Amino acid sequence: MPRTAVSVYHSFGFESTKRNNLHYIAPDVVVFTVGNEVQTLHLVTGAQTYLHGVDGKGVGMVCVHPSKRILAVGEKGTDPNVYVYEYPRMKLRKIMRGGTERSYACGRFSPDGDTLATVGGFPDFWLTLWDWRTESIVLRSKAFSQDVFDVQFSPFFPGQLTTSGTGHVRFWKMAETFTGLKLQGEIGRFGNEDLSDIAGYAELPDGKVLSGTESGRMLLWDGGLIK
Repeated sequence: MPRTAVSVYHSFGFESTKRNNLHYIAPDVVVFTVGNEVQTLHLVTGAQTYLHGVDGKGVGMVCVHPSKRILAVGEKGTDPNVYVYEYPRMKLRKIMRGGTERSYACGRFSPDGDTLATVGGFPDFWLTLWDWRTESIVLRSKAFSQDVFDVQFSPFFPGQLTTSGTGHVRFWKMAETFTGLKLQGEIGRFGNEDLSDIAGYAELPDGKVLSGTESGRMLLWDGGLIK
């Protein structure tokens, strides 16, 4: 049955097991993914809107531009794309290709809104930095060898990022080398602490990063070391 033969009346779904799957896009409106859709929900009126996936295998991630007027949708499938839409019209603006093989796991815009970071899922786990306005890849590196839950740009130091996920946290810098601009990543070393999945973290103004752990302990990272 073609998609045009039916219309969505209401969606009750929410992918609660997916991390970082809920974002404010307006004062009373949140956006999230569910199945093969990106959905908005007005928290006061309960009104919903639905944006269907393009590649047909599901939606892997959604993230919101600092202006709240743009959102990026990373899909699932064979060589899926990232689609950039205007909000609230949901008009397709840009398409970015070649960032991952099977699915996008997470994404984030830089604080100035110029750069988009995405991380792919299995099997490649690529961390890709995009100039989304020109639909071009700026830098790329393998984020890790297992699932990555989140990527964030530093709000204080341009060119720095943090990724985290299954059994790891990693600190990245965009650095000039003899062969040009590179992404350099330093894995956090747990030392005497138990190895843990890292699902959430926050960067402090001095560049240190405070992360949670599976046990509930908070870890303060200075570079790749625990303070």
